[in-house]
Amino acid sequence: MSTKARLKNISEVTLKGGYKESIRNKIDVVTLTKSGVKELFCSPTHLNALTVVLVLSGNGEIEINHKPYSIKTNSLLLLSVSHLLKFVEYSPNFQAITLLVGHEFMYDMDSTDMIYKRIKYGAKLFSTPILELDSDNGELIHSRINTINRAIANRDHLYHKEVILNRLLAFYLDLGYMIEKNKKAINKSNAIRYESLIKGFIELLTANYREEHKVEFYATKLNITPHYLTLIVKRVTGQTASDFIFEMLYSEARNLLSHS
Repeated sequence: MSTKARLKNISEVTLKGGYKESIRNKIDVVTLTKSGVKELFCSPTHLNALTVVLVLSGNGEIEINHKPYSIKTNSLLLLSVSHLLKFVEYSPNFQAITLLVGHEFMYDMDSTDMIYKRIKYGAKLFSTPILELDSDNGELIHSRINTINRAIANRDHLYHKEVILNRLLAFYLDLGYMIEKNKKAINKSNAIRYESLIKGFIELLTANYREEHKVEFYATKLNITPHYLTLIVKRVTGQTASDFIFEMLYSEARNLLSHS
C-alpha cells in the first residue's frame, strides 16, 4: 500500500455514492465508520477544506503531521489544509461525524471579525489540533453539525445558502467559546510564536486592508520577509496571506452592497 500523501477534495471524502449537488462540493457532513476510515485515511491525507471531526464512539490512534495522538469519544479534531491526517488504528465500533467546509464557502460566511477569530484559533491549535470535550459540549457540537447537515439537505428552502451560513456561524461561535475555555489544554510551544506573528498580521490587516493590498506591506511592518509571512499563515490556516487580504476586501464589498 502506498504511503504517499494525498490531497482530497470534499467530493472525494463524501461517501454518499454519486451525490452531485454542487453545494456539497463546498460544504458537507460525513459520518465515518470503520469502513470509511479504512477507505479514506489509511494513508497520509491532506483534506482540501477546513475540517472538524468529532468522535462519537470507539477509540483510535492517529497521526497528524506525523505526530501520534490517541482519540476517544468526544475527541474533537480541528484540521486545516496544512494538517496531514492518517488513522493508524481504530476500534470496531469507531464512529465519527465530520464537517468539511471549503474555502470558497468560507468566503461567503466570513465577516472581518470571523476572519480574525478563525486565524487566531488556527494559530492556537496548529501544533495540537485536538480538543477533549466533556459530554455536554460533545453533544452540543454534534447537534450543531447535524443542524448544518439538515440545512444543506433542505434544498427547497427559498434562502437555502443563507440558512446554511447562519447555522455554520452558530457552530463556529460555539466552537470558539470552547477553544477559549480550553486554553490551558493547548500546547504553547510553537503556537505562541505563530499566534503572536499572526495576531500582528491581523491587527495590521484590519487597520489597513482598504488601502494596502500587498503582502510586502504587512511583512515589512512585522520586520519579516513576505515569504516567511506567507509560509506561517499558510502553515497555520491552509491559506496564504494574500487570500486573507482578499477575504477582508470581499467581506467589506459585500457589506457595502448590503447596506448601501
